[in-house]
Amino acid sequence: MTNATKKITEGAMMCALVGLLLFFNRQFGNVLEYAFYWILAFPILIYTVRYGWKAALVPAASMLLMSLMISAPTTSFYLASSLICGLGYGYGVYRHWKRSYLLTFTAALTLISYFITMVLFASAFGYDLQEDILVAKQLSDYISFGNIDILQLAVILSVIVSIVTAILQTICIHLFACLLLRRIKYDEMPVKSIFDCMMPKWVAYISICIWLLFSFKNMLKLEGDLSVAVISAYIVVCIVLCAECVLDILGITVIYQKRLLGILLSLLCIAGLIFMPTRLLIIGCGMISILSAVRQKWKRGVIHGTLGKS
Repeated sequence: MTNATKKITEGAMMCALVGLLLFFNRQFGNVLEYAFYWILAFPILIYTVRYGWKAALVPAASMLLMSLMISAPTTSFYLASSLICGLGYGYGVYRHWKRSYLLTFTAALTLISYFITMVLFASAFGYDLQEDILVAKQLSDYISFGNIDILQLAVILSVIVSIVTAILQTICIHLFACLLLRRIKYDEMPVKSIFDCMMPKWVAYISICIWLLFSFKNMLKLEGDLSVAVISAYIVVCIVLCAECVLDILGITVIYQKRLLGILLSLLCIAGLIFMPTRLLIIGCGMISILSAVRQKWKRGVIHGTLGKS
């Protein structure tokens, strides 16, 4: 088979795969675009890695035209954003970009997509600001934010949720891309071990300062924009330290081969951010984990058979 014929054949297969996913999405009430529309990026991503972005433009345009014929306009937008993300990520792998560049580029594209769907054309994509305000009010009762404008809090939460979701989606795309690239014998995208994923110690020091400011904000009489900034930073700190605790839980379950238990405990850890006692416990454990580099000790223990004692 010649190279040109191979390109055409594989491009047609990728288009057929995307068409199947779009058909599945339409038959099951657009579940794909509501849950994990980023999966649409992988066919064009793999094609771009193999043949470059110029060759990938033809199947990408074919996929988008097919979507316009069989899908709703919102689905076509999600597909377009996924295609751009897949083209960019695939081109980065094709040109041997650094991992940090790939992740930053993917996260930026995802944030732009969320900005369009949640701000510019929110009503067309089914987002309701009033509902976000209601959720923010309920959350403020649990976390005790104090006297703060609910609308302002809703905007803060929407921005933070968008950023966190974009980061999580970027991680999912990266991990699945690495898995798929290994399957096609492309081994130039090594994945870090969970024991090597470490946050610098300055994150813990900053977290301590922000936690103290939040705890004593009434005593310090923080008001207005300064109070909003402290609350926003506190929410980010809770999310970051919760992620650190989840990594610790997953590290333990990897050592003892209890993956299902690790997933359940991770979900409980995330849910624990809602309640004050468990939230303080999560924050404390996250700070200790960062300061002591506990997962690095576990890694040495796994290597030497002493679980970090050497």
